Order: sequence, then structure tokens, then C-alpha cells
Amino acid sequence: MALQIGSTLEEAGYRLFSRTGAILLGAFFALLISFQALFNTVLATTYARLGYGEIATALPLTLDIPLGVAGAGIAVGLVVSLYLTIASFRTFAARARDSFPEGAFRRNVPLAMVNVFAGGTVYGLLVFIGSLLLLIPGIFAYVAFVFVMPYVIVEDRNFVAALGESYRLTEGDRLALFGLLFIVIGAAALVGGVVGLVGALALPGPASQLPTVVIQPLVSLYSTAVIAVAFEQLRETDGMAPSVPNEDGTPTTTV
Repeated sequence: MALQIGSTLEEAGYRLFSRTGAILLGAFFALLISFQALFNTVLATTYARLGYGEIATALPLTLDIPLGVAGAGIAVGLVVSLYLTIASFRTFAARARDSFPEGAFRRNVPLAMVNVFAGGTVYGLLVFIGSLLLLIPGIFAYVAFVFVMPYVIVEDRNFVAALGESYRLTEGDRLALFGLLFIVIGAAALVGGVVGLVGALALPGPASQLPTVVIQPLVSLYSTAVIAVAFEQLRETDGMAPSVPNEDGTPTTTV
């Protein structure tokens, strides 16, 4: 059975709009607010040092902290974002709506972070190089290796094995996956553009960024849920049951 686009989109929304989804959304929202404030602080401080004081004072959500502290805060925020992404994939793949699955926040986190970073870098390079050669190879790489992160995060694979497994799992369903990702990315761009425009027109200066800050974590987390649901759906089609953690938190699958 091929990937079911409609049911994947619906199931992703069902998993997102739950108790666990709300907690993750709140965490990402708080992180994004902090990250935006730190990033704007870096910009404002840099502009002020370059003599563009008017631009610096016009930036919203700035903090009265040294540039080095703001930079360190951004670095920490990136690590926290990666940590929450790992927990999100594990939660959505496990269909956990009321409580988080065992090991979602603790199982092999440092190793998962290293492999996610390495795998994400390789994945991005493959898409980038493919896009430089021609657009179609870039799209192919984007679709064929889209499950690298689920394999690393949910199945505890290293990024090299994850690349191969993702390529194998997507065989026969790449057109459907392309359609699914096109819908999600297109809808996200449309919603983000409309919300950003409304915020810019309806709200005064600093507050104009607020609608975008609110919608961005929702769109990002929904995209994560879509990939997690598609991953589990294709694994079941491939003859493997959904991942279920053992008592020690490691994933196990039954055929």
C-alpha cells in the first residue's frame, strides 16, 4: 500500500493537537522567543558599534546584555532546539498523546545529537549539490533522504546507516512523498506569508513580529509530526510494526 497523503496529514494534526503536542509547542514557543531576543540583541549591538544607532534602537525584543553573552545564549538555544526535536520525533512516532514515551528525553541523547548534526549536514549538502547540478537531483535527494532524522532519533541508527535506510524505505513512494512535502511546505509558506503580512499591517513596530513568532513553532512542529507519521506508515507497509521502547528505553520493533 502506497503512502496515504490525506491520512498522514490528518494523523499528524491529531498527534500534534494533544497534551504532549501542547507541551512541546509551548517549549518551542518559549525557545523561539528567547532565541529571537538574543539574535536581535546581537544585531542591535553590532549596528550600534558600526554607528547605525537608529537601526539598533528600532529593533524589537532586545536585551541589555553583552554581545558575548547573547552569542553564547544563541549557541545554547541551538542545542536545546536539537534536544526538543529529538523528543518531538520520538513522541510523534510513538503516537504518544497523553504522556511522553519512555526515554523520549533521555535515551542516547548525546549520540543522537551528534548523528543528527552529522546526518543533517550531509543531507543538506546532498540537497544543495543536487540543486546546483539541476533542480530535479536536489528534489530527489530531499525526498530520498527525508527519513534520516527519524532513523537516527527513533531507531538509534548512525547517520551513515540512516542515509541508506531512508533511501531504501522511500523506494516506490517518492512521488507520493514529494506531493506530501510539497503540500506541507506550500501551506507553511502561505500561512507564514499571510500571518507576517497581517502582523506588519495590523500591529505597531515591535509587536509586528509576534504573529510570526507564534505561528512558526506550530508550523515547524506540524512538519515534524508529518514526517514522523509518514515514517511509521511506510515502515508498517514495509512489514515492520511501530517502534515501541523496551523497559530500558531502547527501541524495539516486532514483525
